Amino acid sequence: MSQVSGLNWDDLRLVLVVAEQGTVTAAAATLRISHPTLSRRLRQIEAGLGVRLFDRTPPRWRLTAAGEEMRDLAIRLRDDIQALESRIRGRDDALGGVVRLTAPDAVAEYLLPGVLASLCRELPDVTVELVVSNEVVSLAGRAADIALRVTEAPDPALKGRRVGTVAMAVHADAELARKWTDGDPADRPWIGYDAGLACTGPGRWVAANIPASRIRFRANTLPGAAQAVRSGIGFGVLPCFIGSAIPGLVRVSEPLTGLSLGLWLLVHPEMSRVPRIRSTTDALARALRTLAPVLDGGSA
Repeated sequence: MSQVSGLNWDDLRLVLVVAEQGTVTAAAATLRISHPTLSRRLRQIEAGLGVRLFDRTPPRWRLTAAGEEMRDLAIRLRDDIQALESRIRGRDDALGGVVRLTAPDAVAEYLLPGVLASLCRELPDVTVELVVSNEVVSLAGRAADIALRVTEAPDPALKGRRVGTVAMAVHADAELARKWTDGDPADRPWIGYDAGLACTGPGRWVAANIPASRIRFRANTLPGAAQAVRSGIGFGVLPCFIGSAIPGLVRVSEPLTGLSLGLWLLVHPEMSRVPRIRSTTDALARALRTLAPVLDGGSA
């Protein structure tokens, strides 16, 4: 492996990940190596340089001046490597090949199956690899080629097009909905949201409109909430495309004001010129735009 001032890229990468994650435990999970292995490697790097790179103070490790220099070099090298990969891959004129698509779990589970089936029929030479993640997967780092994201603020560094509007509404199991046709909705049993989803639109709406005593179940994913609603535990705020995809669910409200978000197809500008990625993006856009009534709940 080539050396950079006595260091190899793997050394720099380890230091960068620890600096970004803040702890060895989180960095080891990101790197998919054990905590003891990463700790040993860091000690070896510091011993080889004869300098400390981190102040090991809880809750987060802090870079020393030497560590900051090493981190900055690692960032520059990583960016240069990614830019080179993008330029080289961007010259690929093949119409077929692998295209990596990333989407959040709810979109992947309830919206994409039919879309991807149509895509595979339309583009038989393209192999789609679906990366399901609620995190922002890096397109610059080639973790994916195309991203489907539900947002009103897509990354301006990416080339994108808005392909729909995702509306939210109250849904319930049909039998439960018949039992609670009258009375104050706040008196009904409800599904709430926990952890990361508590600050999203559905989570904020439930917190603002439903007493905590009426929350019968909390979920930290939209698919989890959808299954809880499907089982009849309570009413829940779900994207309209989820409600229409689950047999037995009924929508019991109009799309809720202020909760709609854009559905965006995003691609790195360097990769947008690659024929297989351009054709895949175009096919996805056409398919998703035909689903406008499913996405916006007929509110457009």
